[in-house]
Amino acid sequence: MPHLPRHPAVWFSALFCWFALLWFLSSMHGAPDISPPFPQFDKLMHFGYFLVGGFLLSGGIFNWSPVFTSWKPLLVTTIVVMAAIGIIDEWHQCFTPGRSGADPWDWLADLLGGTCGAFLLKAAHRRLQ
Repeated sequence: MPHLPRHPAVWFSALFCWFALLWFLSSMHGAPDISPPFPQFDKLMHFGYFLVGGFLLSGGIFNWSPVFTSWKPLLVTTIVVMAAIGIIDEWHQCFTPGRSGADPWDWLADLLGGTCGAFLLKAAHRRLQ
């Protein structure tokens, strides 16, 4: 049976790479010539990307301190941090040509994705132990 990594440095290193890729993607010019497969497709992309981020963040803080082995502080911390990263991402997009930033629906998709990522970690951790 596979095991999730236990060292927080593994999780936080992966989270740093995730954030660096987010920053890079948010810095790219918009692509108006590519039409999405369906309306609001970008919200699904935000949700999925932040799902991964929430999973990585939850894994890092779960293994970082015994305080966070309790589910409530872990979930609250993940929600607050993912909300902050989502706001930073939307703010950053305001300064990128061809991008529309400060979209509250994008931010909500980020927040929901990050929250679901924390729940995914909880489910995966329970199954893999």
